[in-house]
Amino acid sequence: MRVLGVICVLLACAAAGRYAARRLKDDAEAQSCLIALTEDAAALIRCLQPELPDMLLELAEKPIYRRFTFLRTAGEGMCPGTSPADVWTAAVEADTAVPREARPILVRLGTTLGTTDVTGQLAVLSLIRTELAQTAAAARERSRTQGQLFSRLGLLGGAMVAVLLL
Repeated sequence: MRVLGVICVLLACAAAGRYAARRLKDDAEAQSCLIALTEDAAALIRCLQPELPDMLLELAEKPIYRRFTFLRTAGEGMCPGTSPADVWTAAVEADTAVPREARPILVRLGTTLGTTDVTGQLAVLSLIRTELAQTAAAARERSRTQGQLFSRLGLLGGAMVAVLLL
């Protein structure tokens, strides 16, 4: 019975390490989705020049962006008499799917999106895409190095606890 408990502790520690590694990988994937989001937003602005709330709701419908609730929240929250930048900022800050490193970048995007002409919006989206690409590269590297570390530390920590319990 004691061996079964030790095996359970070992597996729990290993699973905790894998969970931490998976979180890092999810953040890196979310950053890549945000880069694609800026590309799709630029394409919509270039071709259709939609109103900002309509564009956000259209982007929210795409399966790749469904993990981000800020698109729908901001699109539905923008109405006459409200500040689009404030609605956008609140929606981005409340969305747990947005990686912490990308939040200030997206907040800056929200202060200019829909407030300038088409050329200005496309320039801002290009700048934001570049910044997101830098943070995404750092997130991928962190996922690769720290993810392996967390997985191994979880397994090693479980083994240490197992030895102590025996």
